[in-house]
Amino acid sequence: MHTDIDLSGKRILVVEDDYLLATDICRDLRELGATVLGPAPTPFYALSLLGRRGVDGAVLDIRLHGTDVFEVADELTGRGIPFVFATGVGDDGIPARHQGAPHISKPFERTDLVHLVRSLTHIEQTDPTPRPAVMAQAMIPDGSLDDRLMRAATRAMRQAHT
Repeated sequence: MHTDIDLSGKRILVVEDDYLLATDICRDLRELGATVLGPAPTPFYALSLLGRRGVDGAVLDIRLHGTDVFEVADELTGRGIPFVFATGVGDDGIPARHQGAPHISKPFERTDLVHLVRSLTHIEQTDPTPRPAVMAQAMIPDGSLDDRLMRAATRAMRQAHT
């Protein structure tokens, strides 16, 4: 499917309440070698899955059975874990503290989501300081992500917080 992408050794939390979409996302990530936690259909379940375990990244739907995922996003941010919002909610539905987080709008191509997850989880972490999840979405004209821009954005964010 995505033979150019390898997520081996990466632990990805998937928070999505649409069963069919969640199943597809999880399957795609597993086929690429990721260990998937979830899918979690509620924030409570997502936080339970997260527990004390380390994850390398997360895919978060914003609206989950009448509630939102921002408590999970706050926890991930606090731990320095990158995440992407995969949602139908527009920018106006995202609180200011998460406005800079990468997002992909539903409906989306699952291949685009996988590329975004790969970009987020393959950013080298040389600084032990938690990395905020507010990084610019580095897009190039064909809609794919540019790893170099993502790394540069992450470095700039780290420097801004030191």
